[in-house]
Amino acid sequence: MHSITEKRWFLGKGKQIRHISEFDSANIGDTALTLLQVEFTDGQIDYYTVIKDEIKIASILSEGFGNGQTHFFRGTKGIFKFFSPWMPSKETMRSVKLLDTEQSNSAFYSKGIFLFKIFRRVQKGFDHPEIEILEHLTKYAEQHSEKAFFPRILGYLEYCRPENDERFALGILEEHIPDAKNVWEMFTDKENTDAEFFRNASHELGRTTAKMHQALKDLKGTPPQPETPPFDRLITLLKENGKEELVPIVQEKQLLFRQKKEIPDHPRQARTGVGNDISSNSDSKLVPQRIHGDYHLGQLLYKDGQFIVLDFEGEPIQTLSYRRRLRSPAADIAGMLRSFAYANAVRSFVPSAGSLRPCSVQAGTLFQTSSSNNEGVLDHFEQITSEAFLQGYSQETGISVEQLKEKAKPYVLGKAIYEACYELECRPDWFWIPEAALKN
Repeated sequence: MHSITEKRWFLGKGKQIRHISEFDSANIGDTALTLLQVEFTDGQIDYYTVIKDEIKIASILSEGFGNGQTHFFRGTKGIFKFFSPWMPSKETMRSVKLLDTEQSNSAFYSKGIFLFKIFRRVQKGFDHPEIEILEHLTKYAEQHSEKAFFPRILGYLEYCRPENDERFALGILEEHIPDAKNVWEMFTDKENTDAEFFRNASHELGRTTAKMHQALKDLKGTPPQPETPPFDRLITLLKENGKEELVPIVQEKQLLFRQKKEIPDHPRQARTGVGNDISSNSDSKLVPQRIHGDYHLGQLLYKDGQFIVLDFEGEPIQTLSYRRRLRSPAADIAGMLRSFAYANAVRSFVPSAGSLRPCSVQAGTLFQTSSSNNEGVLDHFEQITSEAFLQGYSQETGISVEQLKEKAKPYVLGKAIYEACYELECRPDWFWIPEAALKN
């Protein structure tokens, strides 16, 4: 059981653990599905989904989802429930491989047929954002006869204890999109210096993002709340990492934030689940509604000229209540704008002694190769992609680019503050990326 602390999906790294115990378990197929309870010395309790022998995941999927409908497996305290109206055969569910690109969760797939994602760190409460959002979007696409920009949901796995109404969402079964391009890799491909390609792609991504927000506007969630970036945490980290010269900059932004309350709560304008249109009037633009919540280039695939949005679970370290919160679509917009900045940085750095450092180019421009043949080399990558993205979003919604920039500005700052904290704690060699945003 203690081996889970070494897994990349274990989110309690660096914390003192008091005890790890089995919360419940059930034998399914040729192995066992287990829910572990992790108690920390600070009183926090986390729960993790594990498989006794992951090589035998196919037997769990075959027994759990094979032939569809609902299958129950009793544990020592509760019930593990597999549900799928899809009706796949047991043989279909046995043809599965590990998808090795997941970070906070694990995924297994059968090419072009299905993908099963195990939610590793789970929380009490079945209203998991990815399950409810994909259910909502699947119905939305059917009702509007639209081509899906997301993988359709095929089923889910949950754990419940009926006597006290405890429920955990443990996994989701969804459509697998075969032969698609990873959009992060597509945007960071240094060999591609075609400005028109990135302009067109970013414009279409802006339109897809607006369509996503339009489709999610009627989905209910938890009430909106004011959001405050972790300024104090960043100031502490800057001092601990010998970057005191940046403290006054952060303190100034913190003061302005407090004075302007730049990421406000708009409870009277929040979506109620009753037909609102994000472009209907000036007072209802980008007001709180359900959003993606962890939106960046790494959450996208590209196939046949269309973007496919993935991973609607939000930030796994946050509570279910936060991840289901009604928030301004400007938060997603800001996330993508910051992702363009990261893509630009990756395109412009050069490796040095096993670490990453910025090359000698101006912020917001693409690294110029040393080749004498530089015709067609793309400049101002971040500006080109960001502007085209906002123009695409504007075209779909009727909200002007200037309004989008104004609404997204405080969320961009908040995102940069979170990034700076993360990089100082986990990837110090990457700190220069959010540092540039803080100085801007």
